[in-house]
Amino acid sequence: MFRFFHTFDLNSEIEKELKRTNYIVQLLLDEYDLYVLAKSLFEAIEKGVNIEIVIISTNNKKSMKLVNLCKRLIDLDAIIYWKVDKSLFVKEDYFAIFDKNYLISSRKQADFQDPEKLLRLKNDFFNGLAISSKKLKLMAGEIDIDFNSDKSIVYVNEEIQLFWNTQNAHEVHITPNIGEVDVKGQYQTVIKESTKFVLEAKNKDHFSKKSILIRVLEEKEIGFTVTVLDPILKEFIQINPSSSDEGSFAVYFGQEVKISWTINMVGKLTETKIGNLPLQGSYAFESTENESFIFTFKTLNNTQVKNLNFYTFKDEQVFDGKGEENSVQESKNIKRKRKNPLEKILYLFNIIIRTIFKRWLLINISIL
Repeated sequence: MFRFFHTFDLNSEIEKELKRTNYIVQLLLDEYDLYVLAKSLFEAIEKGVNIEIVIISTNNKKSMKLVNLCKRLIDLDAIIYWKVDKSLFVKEDYFAIFDKNYLISSRKQADFQDPEKLLRLKNDFFNGLAISSKKLKLMAGEIDIDFNSDKSIVYVNEEIQLFWNTQNAHEVHITPNIGEVDVKGQYQTVIKESTKFVLEAKNKDHFSKKSILIRVLEEKEIGFTVTVLDPILKEFIQINPSSSDEGSFAVYFGQEVKISWTINMVGKLTETKIGNLPLQGSYAFESTENESFIFTFKTLNNTQVKNLNFYTFKDEQVFDGKGEENSVQESKNIKRKRKNPLEKILYLFNIIIRTIFKRWLLINISIL
């Protein structure tokens, strides 16, 4: 016995009839209807009912939610087709055939008084759509994952972009805090701490994953090196700050002073009197008076300020040129002085000791 029934609430009638069906159900519907009927379809499959579905859509784009639902149904041996037909989608002339003898339609079929003829017509129509549609299949075979980021070493609160493309996968997740994603896409996020992103992809037969580590650099304190020109050695030597104040240095009047720095961080360096500065460079000046410098380094998340103070002291003997002349003269005198080799060694040793003492005095004058 063949039956036909039409209703404006097709999904509710399908849910009721699925509980009574014993063998097979053929459904013509759209994506939304499939979500509504999902629970009832799973229950019907559990009791052994075969499910055939033609999903009507206006394009071939499928949401990840739909892909996952179809995957679960296909895993349970449901057969699902995807049909792009704008006309059918607009008309919503959807129907269901139960056990090949009961037709429920969303539209009244006024021209047909014979249920058997109508059901056979709809069955042939369904089969025709299935043939002309694309059958959804679960991906199989080895999964290929391409997973990258535009930056892998960043500072706190720096923005990164993740990119991925998977082949032969029907389900893709990214952790942490991202969740289910399309098989191909990109994601923008702000990094607050070192993070390992893991992309997991699977299909009917395989599971694969790939990870990316984004390392967050700790912002280090900026530092400066101070050197002065040794009037005797004629070369720059590093001096240390005062033990009581890390930013204070003692230098001789007229001495050339050089401040050097290398900052391996992303940011902007300025000094109140000099202006903008490169992240690696130096600044030289002659110490004719007490000098103070205020360096400011700004990053996205932090500001560091470094004060350098230079106190000038006079030492006329060192900077009037006599020190250098005396050293040269003493060197010449070695040849004219005592011919005894031991005495020559003692004189040379004495000069070396005096030179070392002067250099030590220059380096540590800030402590004296």
